Amino acid sequence: LVVDKGRRLGGRVSTRRKNGFLFNHGAQFVTARGNEFSALLADARNSGSLKDWRINPEKTVQIGAPSMRDLPQFMARGIEIRQQIEVTNIAHIGPNIGFFDDAGLIACGRQAIVSAPAPQSARLLTNLYPDLAATAQLTTYDPCWTIMLSLAADIRRIGKSQDQLFPLRNEAAGIGLAVPETIRFANGPAPTTSEPSALTIQASGAWSQKHLYDDPPLVIARLCDIWIETAGQPLASIVDASAHLWQYAKVTRAADKDAKRHSNDRKMAIAGDWLGGSRVEHAFESGVEAYIGLCCSK
Repeated sequence: LVVDKGRRLGGRVSTRRKNGFLFNHGAQFVTARGNEFSALLADARNSGSLKDWRINPEKTVQIGAPSMRDLPQFMARGIEIRQQIEVTNIAHIGPNIGFFDDAGLIACGRQAIVSAPAPQSARLLTNLYPDLAATAQLTTYDPCWTIMLSLAADIRRIGKSQDQLFPLRNEAAGIGLAVPETIRFANGPAPTTSEPSALTIQASGAWSQKHLYDDPPLVIARLCDIWIETAGQPLASIVDASAHLWQYAKVTRAADKDAKRHSNDRKMAIAGDWLGGSRVEHAFESGVEAYIGLCCSK
C-alpha cells in the first residue's frame, strides 16, 4: 500500500495539463547508470511509456511518453495507492506501525518505508525513530520556481538559430532550463508559427532561493524578462501563465552513505533521492535498498 499526499502519481516526475496545453514542469528527463534502473527503463520503453530525447548533440536522455508522468504511471501498475492523504503522525500500535492524518488512523502495517522529502521525513520520525530523523536532517535542497507559459505560436519559429537555442540554460542569469514542449517531439512534423506552444521555464536553484517568497505573478514577470534577454528574442503572445514552487527540488547535499537507513527493530526504513543525490535513479535505488533491508529482516 502506498499512501501519497499528492493528487497525481510521481512527485516531481510530474506533468500538468491546462487549457489544452501540456507542461512537464518537474523532472525534465531520466537517465540510468545502474543495471536495475536500466532494466526498468527498458521495460517502460517496451510498453510505450518511455522514449529517447536527444537533449543536445552529445547527450541522449529518456523522457516519458507522451508525458513524464507516464513513467511513474507505468511503475504504479498493480499497486494499491491512496492519494491526497497527508500523514501527520506515525506511532506504534502493538507490534505494528500506524499512520494517521488529522482525522485518525488511515493505515497500519508490520513494516513501512517513509519516502517523503527529508525535512518532512524528519518531522514524522523524530519521536518514533530519532536515528532515522537524524539521517534526514543531514540533507539540504535547492528550491525551484517553475513557470508554465501557454503561447499563441511555437517559440521555435520566432527569431533565429533555434537549433542552438533549445533547451536554453543560463544559470548565471537565473534559468536552470527552458524547454518548449514541442522539442520533445522533434521527430514529428515541424510546427508552424500558427500552432500554439507550451514553454516551461525552470529557474536556477540560486535564483529560486533568492526569490523564494516572491508572489507568483512577480516570478512569472521576472523569469519572462530573463528569458527574453537570454534568448535574444521576444516571447510569442502569452495566452496564459502560471507558476509552481518546488520547495524540495534539487538535492544539494545527500545523506552520508553510512548514515542510518533502517530502524534497529527493522520495522521502518527511509527512502528518497536525498539519500543518494539529485537524480530520479537515486530515488529508485534508495527504494530498492529500503525494501531489501526490510525483507531481509523477516
